[in-house]
Amino acid sequence: MSPSAATDVYKTRLLASTTPSALLATLYLLKRSRPAAAVTTYMAGVFVTYFTVAVLLMLGLEAFVRRFEDALYSPAAYAVQLLLGAAMLVYSFVADPKKGAGPRQDRITGVAGFAALFALGVVITLVEMTSAFPLFAAVGVLTYQQWPIRLWLPVLVGYTVIFVLPPFLLLFLHQVVGRRLERRFAGLQQRLERAGHEAVLWIIGIIGFYLTMDAVGYFLVHFNLFGLGERPPDESLGPWPFLASLPRQKGV
Repeated sequence: MSPSAATDVYKTRLLASTTPSALLATLYLLKRSRPAAAVTTYMAGVFVTYFTVAVLLMLGLEAFVRRFEDALYSPAAYAVQLLLGAAMLVYSFVADPKKGAGPRQDRITGVAGFAALFALGVVITLVEMTSAFPLFAAVGVLTYQQWPIRLWLPVLVGYTVIFVLPPFLLLFLHQVVGRRLERRFAGLQQRLERAGHEAVLWIIGIIGFYLTMDAVGYFLVHFNLFGLGERPPDESLGPWPFLASLPRQKGV
């Protein structure tokens, strides 16, 4: 195993150690009654998704996508995307951003809420894969080295740990320093909680709008409405937009 190659991989991660959305989500989650559990759950979704995509890239995800391209860019796949996007868009409008978190809601958050946090981490990470250039560079370095899985897998684990480290540093600072200021800034925290929830609804709404409009655009072209004609599958973002940005590789 070449130490210089592993160093190059970690350098690509240090250039952009995390995403702004992860930090914003962490700042919001720190306002909850159980910030450690909330941040850990959300970042677990981010970690699992990021690591899984990285492993799939190393194993040749693009070959799989090309093989099943017809199914991924089929009307059925876009119909699922349309339903998902519409549901997210509707939820962002009907959810009450000013609803307080009472004891009953705290109990619900402790069960279903944590599952929703994990799922939100998964969805946002997948959407942001379109700009995961450090990951693509790292995969390119590891692919070029042609290491066996027992060598590159630990490197990817360390790579993903670096990716999720900054939010946990924020959590640590909050646990050490932030609690001393909780009573003094109780009113400010409530306003931040409402603002944070509104921000989450905005994120859900934007993602839902994007998925919905991309699916609508596909059906307009697919059924040749307004004389748009049919576009090739490669020009479509598809129900999984980040797949269009995958690096090409000959195999592992």
